[in-house]
Amino acid sequence: MELKPEHITIAVTVFSRRQFVLDAIRSALNQTVPVKVIVVEDCGLDSSIRNLIVGEFGNRIEYFRNPRNRGLFDNWNACMEYCRTPWLSILHDDDLLHPNFVETMLALAKTVPGRALYFGRSSQLKEDEKVYSAPAVSWGKSWRDIDPIEFAECCFVMFPGNLFCIEGARSIGGVRPNSYYTGDWDLWFRLALRGGAAQTAAEVAVARSHYGQDRGSIHVDQKGWRWALENAQRKRNLTLLRQQKGIQISFERTKHLQKSPIPSRVLLRYARGYSRRMLAYNAWLFTHSKPPNAGYAVLQWLVRVFGPKILKMGFCLWERRWHDKNQLVSDASKRDF
Repeated sequence: MELKPEHITIAVTVFSRRQFVLDAIRSALNQTVPVKVIVVEDCGLDSSIRNLIVGEFGNRIEYFRNPRNRGLFDNWNACMEYCRTPWLSILHDDDLLHPNFVETMLALAKTVPGRALYFGRSSQLKEDEKVYSAPAVSWGKSWRDIDPIEFAECCFVMFPGNLFCIEGARSIGGVRPNSYYTGDWDLWFRLALRGGAAQTAAEVAVARSHYGQDRGSIHVDQKGWRWALENAQRKRNLTLLRQQKGIQISFERTKHLQKSPIPSRVLLRYARGYSRRMLAYNAWLFTHSKPPNAGYAVLQWLVRVFGPKILKMGFCLWERRWHDKNQLVSDASKRDF
């Protein structure tokens, strides 16, 4: 069946980010091809946010509030429960869609029919309020089918800018409610494995980068859990490949580190808060990564010689650098004023 605008709903998830949410909803409403827009509040602490949103958009949206807090990923299941169309796009309250998102997804589905998941690329809106475009693709055409073997290793579906078949998602059990950090990758991979996935080369959305403490990814980085959780997801993906496709691929941690070294800036910024176990785990990953530059290699040597504790000491240097950088920005702002 041909995908049409009336088959699509955009669900904007809301918790407490009133400084971003109105822009997110506007981007969903201001599509060149209009579709249904719902707002799903996950029982947030801001009791006035519903009045703010409904007062701004009225009957252009349909507003739902979960009776209890379901958490980030289970709220996606709530979005599927409230949705009354066969296709759904989930937009977080701090991200944005380009006006051509729906139009581009319709064109992609017409070109590559029969997939359970369609998605595009996202630029990034940094805290300096500048938008940075996604790197150019090397596919040689305007779209690509997603290779499940590559998808098992790396998550290509970055928020926002996704569109998926609800029936397909339900057939694989939806989102695991207890997922933590990689719940999106887990859903997309299982969905693509069952029904296929295609990506357009076009930019269709803007992902906002910020360091608010309400971001789950910040909490994960602060605890040092990111790569442990990602590696656990890779193992799950490879198990599914073996069970469903008969593809036998072993998990090679060091091979992945040669392609994707652990960012030293994340370790230096957050290592002071790591437990002893997570510090040792991340230090091992770091010393087995392929160094992208000389400074990285020097830090690796220091960790090998002096042990993981050097990363905690390095935090002090990072904190000083961060403070000095912010001070320079503040002083420049005062001069401009």
